[in-house]
Amino acid sequence: MTEPTQSGPYAGQPAPPPQPTAPAPGWPAPPPQQGGPYPYATTPPAGYGRPPAPPGDPAAASDRVSGALLVLGALLAVGASFATLDESVQYVDEAQEEPVYRTVAKAWSYTSGGTGEEMESVTQFSGVPLLLGALMAIAAAVLLLTGRSRRLALAPAFGVASAVLLLGTTLSVLTEAVNDTQWDEDGRTTTFGAGFYLLTVAGLLALGATVTTVLATRRPAGAFPGPAQAAFQTPQPPQTPQPWQAAQPPQPWQAALGVPATQPYPPGRPPAPHQPPPPAAD
Repeated sequence: MTEPTQSGPYAGQPAPPPQPTAPAPGWPAPPPQQGGPYPYATTPPAGYGRPPAPPGDPAAASDRVSGALLVLGALLAVGASFATLDESVQYVDEAQEEPVYRTVAKAWSYTSGGTGEEMESVTQFSGVPLLLGALMAIAAAVLLLTGRSRRLALAPAFGVASAVLLLGTTLSVLTEAVNDTQWDEDGRTTTFGAGFYLLTVAGLLALGATVTTVLATRRPAGAFPGPAQAAFQTPQPPQTPQPWQAAQPPQPWQAALGVPATQPYPPGRPPAPHQPPPPAAD
């Protein structure tokens, strides 16, 4: 059987895929390669080697909490100003069967009158500080929730001042309602209304907003933490020299078609033969 004389690739049966060769004796096995053909293709475990997401800014989280507390406290304070804070009733005898005089106190009005008579109402101005404190609290909450409190120089101080003002106004109105109970004697009782309890909750929310805004001002503005480092580093395989591939015996289909066996690649260019020096001229 003669060898083909046509140069170039042989148009015949396609060559089989390359098979991994066994390492030569004394040489270590080559390391597995990512994305290489089988059997070197390895799938990394899920979640391993991925950089973790950057953590959030704690200052921004505290600002959102403070803003939410201020909004809820302001809404409750405004609603409580129109509800009944306390109601006092005067009875004829100690049995408290028939009331003869009644008073109803609100943040914007004070109503009083006897039984069977027309009730008289006068205006109170306790709702004015509640309204001002609620407006300032809402303005500060907008700055805190939108993230602008860290960009303006006076925004942190304005947030603290708004929370303290809302807390002060709720405490002052609550104190006025509690003072009405000191006139309770035989035949007179005072009970708190829905406005008193709403105002109490608003005061607690204002107290929480005051604490969070004061603590937030102690943090440096715009100080975001650096990128987190991975807890585990992906180990890099050692670089080992690849052994020289020996010649492979011809496959059966190559012998049948007359294709010469694959010649091994020489390890290097052979040295040039020794040339004698030219004769010296006479």
